[in-house]
Amino acid sequence: MKILIVEDEMKTGDYLRQGLGEAGFVVDLARDGPEGLHLALSEAYDLAVLDVMLPGIAGWQVLQGIRRAGKDFPVLFLTARDEIDDRVHGLELGADDYLTKPFAVAERRSRRHTLPR
Repeated sequence: MKILIVEDEMKTGDYLRQGLGEAGFVVDLARDGPEGLHLALSEAYDLAVLDVMLPGIAGWQVLQGIRRAGKDFPVLFLTARDEIDDRVHGLELGADDYLTKPFAVAERRSRRHTLPR
């Protein structure tokens, strides 16, 4: 399984990449919105994990670009934005799930198993 992580917070991004890599997944890590969108559109992924607040373009727009391009792999938002309106907005844009930071590793791991497709 190949996973794209788009996360500008170095510690969180490195933690996710290392943990998922150790679990046997192939992981690409982008540090800003434009790089994340470029990778999402040019590579084949089984899952993307997006932050909302990214340099360049926000995670919302990254997701919109992914869906406009016809890419239908599951997308999980992993973000500090925890208001109900933010969660609803992310899901309405086409995210498959929305998880807030800080997160429990066990919860993040179980959500990967429940995503559609």
